[in-house]
Amino acid sequence: MAKGSLAVLVGILVLALHVGLGLFSANWLWSDTDDPHQWMYFYGTGGVCIAPVTATIGAVLFNNPRFKIIGAGALAGLALAMIGAVVAWGVGFTPSWVAG
Repeated sequence: MAKGSLAVLVGILVLALHVGLGLFSANWLWSDTDDPHQWMYFYGTGGVCIAPVTATIGAVLFNNPRFKIIGAGALAGLALAMIGAVVAWGVGFTPSWVAG
């Protein structure tokens, strides 16, 4: 497997992990009596709560010459997940299944 492909694969897996955990926590914590905007708060906290762990693992791997590509992919996936959450929060995103 080419090094670039490995970095992309790791980035996609990290992105999926953060988005998946955010969706899981938001849908689990949000109830029909909550304000629809609270769903985005729950999503953000679920996806961000593991960010320090992911960043630490990515930085440690990036500083090791043998695993530098994997660390770069992990940090890129984390950055994409955080940017996506901030953009969704900034535009006031709420999913269609959250009744307003």
